[in-house]
Amino acid sequence: MQVALIYGGRSTEHDVSVASAKNIYSAIVDRGHAVTLIAITLEGRWYLQDDGVEAEIDRAHEITLRAGVGAYVDDRPLPIDVAIAPTHGWGGEDGSLQGLCTLCAIPLVGCDTLSSAVGMYKMVAQELFGVHGIPTVPTVLIGQDDIVDESLLGHAIERLGPHLFVKAESSGSSVGVTALRSAEFPAFRDAIALGRRYSERVLVQPHVARLIEVECAILERRDGTLVAAGPGRVVDPGARMVGFLDYHHKYTATGGAYMEVPTGLGIGVEEQIRGWAKAAFRAIKGSGYARVDFFVSDGKIALNEINTAPGMTGQSHWPVLMEGAGWPLSAAIDELLYGALRRSARESGRSYTPPTP
Repeated sequence: MQVALIYGGRSTEHDVSVASAKNIYSAIVDRGHAVTLIAITLEGRWYLQDDGVEAEIDRAHEITLRAGVGAYVDDRPLPIDVAIAPTHGWGGEDGSLQGLCTLCAIPLVGCDTLSSAVGMYKMVAQELFGVHGIPTVPTVLIGQDDIVDESLLGHAIERLGPHLFVKAESSGSSVGVTALRSAEFPAFRDAIALGRRYSERVLVQPHVARLIEVECAILERRDGTLVAAGPGRVVDPGARMVGFLDYHHKYTATGGAYMEVPTGLGIGVEEQIRGWAKAAFRAIKGSGYARVDFFVSDGKIALNEINTAPGMTGQSHWPVLMEGAGWPLSAAIDELLYGALRRSARESGRSYTPPTP
């Protein structure tokens, strides 16, 4: 089939997307599919690429998108059977690109507009998970217009304890995150300001020293059944320095974070994590794939967040977990491509004709 691989984007995670696309490109080619490469610049413009996935984007052939029709270059339609977009962050995994592809009649792998948006906005997802009985991390939400003063810090400490973790609500790859081992007001104020650089709202959560972070990969097969791979335990040699799994240690090829499978938490705990990972995916009306992250502390499990466009780089955890479950990346991607075509065919069978008066 003819697969459009869309990558890059106007996002702080642009470089991660390029690295993910390189990995996915090889997986698609391994399965015998033809690839159309589409790169999105930091300015948000789309260009056709001829010479493989590279950090430097060739801007010779700009792409235009036409609602109801598809993608065009120089007034020629691009042949696209299905698209996959390892785009991360704003405009890539928040529902915007997903909605654009839907309006332009381009079948797209992964979550749709609704589930992508819910997954991106962590507090919205957390409230939904609570309805489904999935335990989550205690959180204080700070809105765009909330005043950051001593009383706000006092409220956060009263509810969450003296050690705090501050992060942007709608950002990924640990961008806009601060660990406050001792929450003094100047540091708290600066942490909120950093989070607001990347997101409209900011989340404050307890910073727990003895915390085990585990992740579970979800793959929706073409027949609609779910595979929950893992969980794996995140081992981060740099966590003691910064207090959390930061951008550098996620994507450093050597000496960075890695997955440990099995987790050593016991069969019962791992089964519970896999069950809640599937439940979270269904709760947001997910499709295709996702990574679900959990914290374990003193035997208690709490869902931290769901990522509807997890990284696919050589160091990313979703491919590692799937490989451990018997799904090499090429096989998993193939399942996703055919699953997207199945969902598109099902959607095209719906009626949009107005009822007769």
